[in-house]
Amino acid sequence: MANTITKALMNKYLDNRCTAEEKLLIAAFIQQPEGQQLLDEVLTERLTADMLLMEQIRVDDQQAEDWKTTLRQRMAAIQPEQEPIMQRPVKRLSFLRRAAIWTILVSALGTIGVHQYRKHSKATAMALANLEKQNPKGQRAVITLADGSVIHLGADSKLEYPEAFNGPTREITLTGEAFFEISEDPAHPFIVHTGAVQTRVLGTSFKINAFKGTPLTVAVATGKVQVEHENNGNGYTPTVAVLTPGQQVTWDPIAKHTAIAEMPVADIAGWKNARLAFNNSTLREVADVLERWYNVSFSFKQSTTAQKRITVTLSANRPLEETLRVLSAGSRFTYKINNRQVTIH
Repeated sequence: MANTITKALMNKYLDNRCTAEEKLLIAAFIQQPEGQQLLDEVLTERLTADMLLMEQIRVDDQQAEDWKTTLRQRMAAIQPEQEPIMQRPVKRLSFLRRAAIWTILVSALGTIGVHQYRKHSKATAMALANLEKQNPKGQRAVITLADGSVIHLGADSKLEYPEAFNGPTREITLTGEAFFEISEDPAHPFIVHTGAVQTRVLGTSFKINAFKGTPLTVAVATGKVQVEHENNGNGYTPTVAVLTPGQQVTWDPIAKHTAIAEMPVADIAGWKNARLAFNNSTLREVADVLERWYNVSFSFKQSTTAQKRITVTLSANRPLEETLRVLSAGSRFTYKINNRQVTIH
């Protein structure tokens, strides 16, 4: 049984989040010396965390009362329910000692004012729980967030996101390219930060291209999104666009220029399956995309060739050689592949 009772499960028990079956297991386990030892360790850790937090922050009266209530619940939680299977009381000397210390702690809270408790708690939680996924060129990833949202992260792209969402919004940060399938939750808007621009949604699917040094694009497959940019450091204002399915906005932060265009939904949603749709794009622009997907480098012998425009749909799931044959047939150029270097003649 000892192997099945972990500190995580013990903390779950103290927070009163266990199932009835888990409660029975823990109630029996803490009758044993090793169970009492584990519970003692967990209580010590929780007490230490509370004391450290108290040293760093100040709280107002209402927040102090909230904290007192939470700590009283913790103290009550160390008194296990008397299940029929229990034949003898648990030795609680060390537990009660900690309960007494907690009592002193909460009584002190009433004398220290101001409102930084929740702000500090949130910042601390985010600092401890932030995760990061960074793809090199030639590699993609699918990430499922705590709320069930799914993100298809492109090559040469980075996503920063919390292990769990807390607060009124669900916020992540993207550098690069990704397709989002966001779980609907009107009470907690989903926000994607991309430099000085943020994209706000409730529940929808959309694609963002936000590589540094290039204009940002947001395209919507389903639902509705609102694209906002910073207002001289005074927060965000919805001055870029509100998009519906089949619409794409391109935002140039340097020129402060916005362009909205129609785009087939199949092309937007198909990106997650390596469908690359180009509409009147230059070969240089196409090459920039293929460099990320295939982890290769392109060079052009003639600048005029690089500026040729093409409308084509490619599948990046196919071998590079096959993709280049399709491009060369439509744009009438020849090419040479040497290791990871592609030369266009």
